[in-house]
Amino acid sequence: MSDKLILEALDRLEDRYLNRLLDQVTDGCAILSKDRNYVFWNKSAEALTGFRPEEILDKPCHGELALFTDSGGKPLCEENCLCEQVLKDSQPRLLEVYLQHKNGFRLPVRLKVIPLLNGDGQPAGLAEIFSNLSPAVAIPMKVAELEKMQLLDLDTGLPNRLYMEMYLKNKIDEYQKYGLPFGLIYADVDNFNKIQERFGRFNSAKLIRMIARTFQKNIRYFDIVCRWENEEFLICLLNIDENRLDIVANKLRLLVAESYITIETGLLNATVSMGATLIQRFDTTESLAKRAEELMLHSKWLGRNKVSLDFTQKET
Repeated sequence: MSDKLILEALDRLEDRYLNRLLDQVTDGCAILSKDRNYVFWNKSAEALTGFRPEEILDKPCHGELALFTDSGGKPLCEENCLCEQVLKDSQPRLLEVYLQHKNGFRLPVRLKVIPLLNGDGQPAGLAEIFSNLSPAVAIPMKVAELEKMQLLDLDTGLPNRLYMEMYLKNKIDEYQKYGLPFGLIYADVDNFNKIQERFGRFNSAKLIRMIARTFQKNIRYFDIVCRWENEEFLICLLNIDENRLDIVANKLRLLVAESYITIETGLLNATVSMGATLIQRFDTTESLAKRAEELMLHSKWLGRNKVSLDFTQKET
């Protein structure tokens, strides 16, 4: 069927039916007018971002909203607006970027920006289609089972220290028997006590939950993150070498630094210092976690918001 026949067949389709159709799409779908204001926001977009339609509609893609950012936290529609580029050359764009959720954490998405052309072939608006790239499975057991076995941190929804100790023991046994490598990241929130004193326990807990979600949404489905202590997290990454461990740790560090929560007085964010290490031949759970912790403290000594894989001071 030609485009013309399709348009004729849909000529009498009312907006409410088209909206209902787009609301059934599993990917996030948004439509922007030619002046780059949001005019449609489907249910999947609301589920992925946490923003309700009334919080998005009639607002521009640029400015304070800044839903999509690159890995460094720079909004896609800040200086060289992505939507403006698509309107200018009528060429679609497909990118893997990060979405800033309403609750502050960032999650990876695949974003496609498509020009909507009128009868003369000129752009009359844009469609943004975005799908979640974060892992579908975060932990191998169901949350209810973990909670029942007291292996769940109730505040963040992550596995707790006891679960991670059992998990690491199992992975160390596998490494010693089969040589399956893995890495461990020890992450500590910088200046957390000062944040808690200044902004209170409620906002501090909200910040911890945001950081937990940022870690959880940006690792592979077979990797795992746990809440180790109050403001400390352990992240276990399977089948990884030192170079890749460095890359992943720094990606997570940057994502946390560029994420934020909304509080009564504005925006609140934090940085994390990290120690990252690979499993070694004679490691135990205690020696592995201790080495990662000492490397994290080395990052603190270097000035915080850093990743250390050894005790050599590196130029940044």
